[in-house]
Amino acid sequence: MRQFPNYGYLLVDLDDLSPVQKEIESLSSLRSISDIVDGHVTSTYALKESLSFLESITLPHFWDYNTKTNYLARNYRCLTDDQEVVMNDAWVSFQHKHEFNPAHTHPGLASFVIWLSIPYSRVEEKVMSPGSSPRNKSGSFTMYYSSILGNVETEDILLDESFNNKMILFPSKIKHSVQPFYSTDSVRVSVAGNFYFKTP
Repeated sequence: MRQFPNYGYLLVDLDDLSPVQKEIESLSSLRSISDIVDGHVTSTYALKESLSFLESITLPHFWDYNTKTNYLARNYRCLTDDQEVVMNDAWVSFQHKHEFNPAHTHPGLASFVIWLSIPYSRVEEKVMSPGSSPRNKSGSFTMYYSSILGNVETEDILLDESFNNKMILFPSKIKHSVQPFYSTDSVRVSVAGNFYFKTP
């Protein structure tokens, strides 16, 4: 049996995120970008002071992903040994109850999401969200991909508080969405960013 190659995502536990949390705590210094992103999330801000720290903790995982999937060589045949990959944008989103991000992609080579605060459990979401489907996906992070038969499949990461300080890394072209949550008035906080080839 031979399987066709496809791309997944990397799931990583992160330790110290204090430089990012420190910048986020000083909201008055952050620039709002809520009007230029695709999501229906009222509070999204560009990060600046913690960019180099974020790059230092996320970029090694990008190279790990590349080693495991041969991603750059298979998708960017012009790659040469002297091309450098950098992370030059990142943002924080404060998602409130009922807010969501519709399906979208990112620019760049790969993207990451770090969940800093997920204020609900799967049990709470099953109880409080509308309907009674046993496949409850409220509050989840969903990725969309094509199967070898041409069907659109989904990978649902069923988020809850156990994902705090976890990061996923995935190719930027993978379409993804963020589902609304229903069980709390507390805010879900996430940080995201993109990797690019460094330009001269």
